[in-house]
Amino acid sequence: MKLATSTGDFVRYSNSLVRAVESIRHTKFRYVNLELDGPQYVEMDAKPEVTTKLLREAAKKTGLIYSTAHAPCLNAFAGDEEYEAKCVRAIRESIEIAGELGIKGIVVHACDTPGMTKEEFYRRNKAFYASFFDLMEKYEVTVMTENTTEADGVLSTGKDMREFADFVGHPLFGVCWDTAHANLNAKAREAGQYACITAIGDRLKGLHIADNFGDGPHHHTFPFAGIINFDAVMQALVDVNYEGFFTFEASYTLLHHTNMPYHRPSWEHDGRIVTKLWDPPVELKEKAVDLLYDIGACLLETYDCFDE
Repeated sequence: MKLATSTGDFVRYSNSLVRAVESIRHTKFRYVNLELDGPQYVEMDAKPEVTTKLLREAAKKTGLIYSTAHAPCLNAFAGDEEYEAKCVRAIRESIEIAGELGIKGIVVHACDTPGMTKEEFYRRNKAFYASFFDLMEKYEVTVMTENTTEADGVLSTGKDMREFADFVGHPLFGVCWDTAHANLNAKAREAGQYACITAIGDRLKGLHIADNFGDGPHHHTFPFAGIINFDAVMQALVDVNYEGFFTFEASYTLLHHTNMPYHRPSWEHDGRIVTKLWDPPVELKEKAVDLLYDIGACLLETYDCFDE
């Protein structure tokens, strides 16, 4: 497996996806997961071809390789037809950007609405994902659905993920397993990382690797900085013969004050907000991301599956 990290590590330092990519150049990582969401777009209203051009130039400048991507986290079941169409259009654009950049895997979250039955969830989300089949086939890009943090969510355990992926039934549709989400989800935590990953089996096409304490809201930090047992994760990956990217989504290694859902409060002195230590300096963040790489290398080398 090859190690990759995500643009979320640095995007909050500049609000620019291109600058986030350029920052990764100063770390040990050579493979990059593009998080095409929110402020991470170079320009929110930019046409896909403009964003693609800028990202292609950034890759050439830095020598980095785009491994996977993450589409905007949008709910196309919001009940407003105009908004829903806008959501689908934004996701289609992100798939197009990924395809043009040669990326072969992109995460697209399933959509939900309060009170939706499992049967309705399956039916509506299959149609939702089917709206991207043409682009998936055009660019040979695998779209991956991701497990939720919510224990009452339909896509909680590995068994859930496998069942839904089989229901969608497209050869370019698969699963991205997020270890941090699973540790926050009571059902998945009870089932265990090993059982969940092995239940997904050959439908496992991507990973988001991070740790947490399993006792709060969304949080993604270093492995070994939480309570996830990574022996269970690694043995499962070996047992299912996973050969995709080992992608960190661990931007909480050192918290920026704008990280969600946590916010470091501002502090005023003599009527002015003091920002000297509001955020860790980018130089420290780069060292933290280097440590993240070393941790990943340790995990993979221990299980004899590190491919540099």
